[in-house]
Amino acid sequence: MAKSRTTISVEHDLIKQAQDRFLNISNITERAIREKLGRTEVEIIDGDTCEFCGVKCEKETRKKKGLIWLWPDEKWICPRCWKTKSDEVKHGKQYV
Repeated sequence: MAKSRTTISVEHDLIKQAQDRFLNISNITERAIREKLGRTEVEIIDGDTCEFCGVKCEKETRKKKGLIWLWPDEKWICPRCWKTKSDEVKHGKQYV
């Protein structure tokens, strides 16, 4: 996602204290805005194994089937398990 520059007003003492502690002011501001908007930032953990059946395969691409990332469960699922598991599992309502 593209980022853009903006100007914010923050007390000078807060900026100085943040810089003294090597805090990333841009990152902190972005996280605070996301939190206020109720937006969740998802970090996809790299994997090559289905977490339901244990089969190893590559990730899905436009041209071939493969592992799919389930969210909010944060699990990888293979095409076979995707077909056989219930809708509750696929949509994070039930764990197997």
